Amino acid sequence: MTQFPTLIDQVATAVLAPVAATENPHHRAILDVFTEIQDLDRQLVALSAATLPDGVSAAEQLEKLTDVLVERMAAGAELNVLLSTPCCCAAATEDDDEDDAQDVPDETEDEDADFLSCPSRPKTIVHACLDVFAVVGDPDTMASADLVLCLRDLPGDAEGRWPYADLTQVRLAKLLAPYGVRTRDTTGHDGRRYKAYRRTDLLDARAGCSC
Repeated sequence: MTQFPTLIDQVATAVLAPVAATENPHHRAILDVFTEIQDLDRQLVALSAATLPDGVSAAEQLEKLTDVLVERMAAGAELNVLLSTPCCCAAATEDDDEDDAQDVPDETEDEDADFLSCPSRPKTIVHACLDVFAVVGDPDTMASADLVLCLRDLPGDAEGRWPYADLTQVRLAKLLAPYGVRTRDTTGHDGRRYKAYRRTDLLDARAGCSC
């Protein structure tokens, strides 16, 4: 899967726009989810092939196809949300510039309201998940079902969209998608495979959670 910017894009930026521009987190989230959708669509096409890959049973193929389909539906729903959500980070920057130019007091209440809808605010679903990891001893991975079960004990709303008490695995996947955090296929000690989140992925996402 090709990531943006590529070497060609970097060269073009250096030649055509020598002044470095700060990347907008909201725009990056849209691009990442759209790229993920393209990859999931390719996986669905491959898994729908009439001929089974070597060493793969029909039951295993159906299980994998179901998992990818669920991820694809969650990613599509998340892209719709991102496309319909105003870019609060850019709006906040423009408001700050106007206030500085006019030297007038900030309307902190309005700005705080905008900030609370920003996907990169300091207290995010990523931080909540890391808190759960810490409580259970910071394991390398945690099953999606177990993580959701623990998150349901938290008060308040997750990302302002759903109460933590109403979280499901699909909803958690939607909330984490803008941060580039996805479930991984994991094999337990008993040989059973399950969807899990990696602590390292959450730590990487937390590092980029500021506008």
